[in-house]
Amino acid sequence: MRTVLTLAELQRRFLDALYAPDAGDPSAWIEGGGLTSAARLAIYRHSGEEIHAAALRTAYPAVRALAGDAYFDRVARQYRLAHPSRSGNLQTFGDAFGTFLETRPETAGLRYLGDVARLEWHRQLAALAADAVPLSADAFVSRLAMVEGPIRIGLHPGLRMFASAHPVLTIWQFAMQPTDAHITLPDAGDHVLIWRDGGQVAMSPVHAASFACIEALLQGLSVDAAHEAAHALDPEFDLPACVTGLLQNDLVMTIESLSPATMERSTWSVN
Repeated sequence: MRTVLTLAELQRRFLDALYAPDAGDPSAWIEGGGLTSAARLAIYRHSGEEIHAAALRTAYPAVRALAGDAYFDRVARQYRLAHPSRSGNLQTFGDAFGTFLETRPETAGLRYLGDVARLEWHRQLAALAADAVPLSADAFVSRLAMVEGPIRIGLHPGLRMFASAHPVLTIWQFAMQPTDAHITLPDAGDHVLIWRDGGQVAMSPVHAASFACIEALLQGLSVDAAHEAAHALDPEFDLPACVTGLLQNDLVMTIESLSPATMERSTWSVN
C-alpha cells in the first residue's frame, strides 16, 4: 500500500528527483502515459537540465567559446546541481557561475575564465537594467550652473563596472571574434565600463583613475570625493574629460545638490 503524501510533500519529492536521481523516487505517483514512470521522470529531468544549460549558454557565450561546448554543457549541469534556480526568472540563474568555474579543477590552467564569466554577467545585468532618460550636454551645463556647493551626479542604472587582474576585455573579444592571427595578451589587467547603447551592450576600457572616479559616483559620493579618489591614482586626472565621456554616452541622469545651506536636497532630472 502506498504511503499517502500531501501535495506539498509530493511536489518536494518530484523537485528533488529532478535534481538528484538518487533522491526519494516519486515514480510510484507518476502516470507514465504510455511510458514507464521512471522514463517519464527522466524526460522531465532532461528537460530541466537543458533549460538551465540554455540559460547559461545565452549568458556566457564567450566562456562557452573558450571552454568548448562539451565541457561547458557538463559544467552547466554541475552548476545546476550546486546552485538550483531560486527564481522563476532564468535571467538570474547564472549569477554565481564565475565563482563556480574557479572551483573546478579542470580550469586551474585558465585562471582568467572566472573573470571572463563575471564580465559577461555584468553585460547581462546592463542589458536587463531599467530604462532611464539621460541629461543632454546642454541640459547638464544649464543645471550645473544652478547648483551650489558640493554636488552629486546620478548615473544610468545600467552602467556596470568590472576590474580584473586579467586582460578580460581582450580575451572576451577574441572569444567572440576568433581569428587565426596570434594574439599577445597584455600583462596588465583591465578596468572596464559596461553599459547599454541602444539595443546593444557596449564595453570600454578606462584608466584606473577614471574607473575610481566613476565608481565613486555610482556609490553616491560627491563629485569632489570622486575627484579625490581619482587624483590619488593620477595627479593629472582630467575630471571634465571624464564627465564629458559619460555625457557623450548618455550615462548622466541627474545632478543633485549636496549643499548644507539648503534644508533639503534639490534634484534636477529630465521628466
